Amino acid sequence: MKTRSKFVATLAFVTLFVACSEGGSGQDTGSLTLGIGDAPVDGATEVVIVFTGVELQHAGSVRRIDFDEPRAIDLLAYQNGATVNLLDGLEVDAGRYEWLRLDVIAEQNRSDGSYIKFGSGEQFPLYVPSGSESGLKINRPFTVAAGGITRLVADFDLRKSIIEPPGLEPNYVLKPVLRLMDELEVGDIDGDIDLAGLATAQLGDGADAGDCNGGVYLYGGNGATPDDADSIADDGADPIVYQPLEFDGVNPAVHYHIAFVEAGDYTLAATCNFDVDASPEASEYDPLAASGEPGFETMKWTTNDDVVVGAGGTASVSLP
Repeated sequence: MKTRSKFVATLAFVTLFVACSEGGSGQDTGSLTLGIGDAPVDGATEVVIVFTGVELQHAGSVRRIDFDEPRAIDLLAYQNGATVNLLDGLEVDAGRYEWLRLDVIAEQNRSDGSYIKFGSGEQFPLYVPSGSESGLKINRPFTVAAGGITRLVADFDLRKSIIEPPGLEPNYVLKPVLRLMDELEVGDIDGDIDLAGLATAQLGDGADAGDCNGGVYLYGGNGATPDDADSIADDGADPIVYQPLEFDGVNPAVHYHIAFVEAGDYTLAATCNFDVDASPEASEYDPLAASGEPGFETMKWTTNDDVVVGAGGTASVSLP
């Protein structure tokens, strides 16, 4: 992953969820709740998205829910699985929905729209190409059960979504990466990564926790080959989620937590070479590179390739 700003490389994921439960006037409707949250960021103090409404595609027509006034939500205020609702208990028709769209104000050079703010006090507009016309669209069908309960989770990954492209200063571009899943079929993963043990295994004898630039990565499927987040499909699958591991200078065991993971099989990997992935100046990693080729062994990994996440449960996985 190459970006011009270090904070982009250390963004964790944002999550959204939709919950549809019993309610309304009969068995042909359900109740819709839409929440957002969870986006720890290194370097930025605020990532504010201004929402103006939500659109739902159902039965060949679009239902638009406009807010009485724009809602500016700082995603950094909702971390570690915490959420805030955009919709709460809205009655909607039961049945199959083709997509969901979040309407936003995210235009170039607009002072009252979405923005990112840094610790220095500098603030820059967040620009979504065609965002004010097309919004943030999640193209995956879902079903609201008549008189039943349907819960959906959408994963909005800021680490893969925010860039500072040349020629658009002072705007930052938000190209949202969104996943949608059934909230009743998701679980969590958490555990501890021993940076001292990781350093010894990957950097050699004499290395300690302070030498480990740690990161934890999650991949779909058991036995997956770890790759960096480079958006290149030819050299292996990118991680679903990845996070930096910050050493506090005292305790080498760093706790991590990954919320809203769809039930299934996964590979968890940890590295002491997170800087290779995070820094635009560092060489890229290529898991398929041979000795002497660019990217060969620039990142080392310690893995558990037999992680199973159950619906509603928490998989405890520690490394090494």
